[in-house]
Amino acid sequence: MATKAQSPKGALLVCGEPGSGKTEWIRSHAKLHKAKLFRWNTRIDRSLREGREVLHQQVRARDTMYVWLEGADDLTQEAQAFLRRILETASSNITCVLEVREPWKLSPPILSRCTIVNMSSKTSFRKSRNIEEAKRLGLIKQSTPPENPTWSDIPKMRQDGIDPFEIFDHCFKKYGWENKILQRCITAIGGGASPWAQLAYFLHSQTA
Repeated sequence: MATKAQSPKGALLVCGEPGSGKTEWIRSHAKLHKAKLFRWNTRIDRSLREGREVLHQQVRARDTMYVWLEGADDLTQEAQAFLRRILETASSNITCVLEVREPWKLSPPILSRCTIVNMSSKTSFRKSRNIEEAKRLGLIKQSTPPENPTWSDIPKMRQDGIDPFEIFDHCFKKYGWENKILQRCITAIGGGASPWAQLAYFLHSQTA
């Protein structure tokens, strides 16, 4: 769920991991305020060499508008100095929106001019949306994992679209983080191994 600071400022700093719902929040917020939406990808134009003239024009427009800078945390220091001037000179009908993954990369003068919107979520927004769409289309069944899963339950859990990491969370709670086999499985997943294969290996090891 997104949280917003108490004192609104001229720009919005929308923070969150990929898939946490930043894009959806920005679009719905602009629609709610009946504002036009202008989007500029600064992950591609990190120096704002291509976008400076365009952004100057947009922040002086007469229409109510959200000027959305995607990936503002990737801007160079020189580009951030220009961005600061953009924020200072934007018309009152313009809301600048800085979409970032790592807000600490932005300079303090920029941060001080923003209201922070934190997209905090334990579950990826994109993943949840895709799962709901798959359920609607009947591609997966709406199911919950068994209370005490075993390795023989894995084919059905995969068929039901259950997240293997949800089972790993259950295993950590049950067996503890100090379990060496569990640690080995997570390390293998980090190296590219199949989560389901590692889950089967771990659950089978507990019945051996």
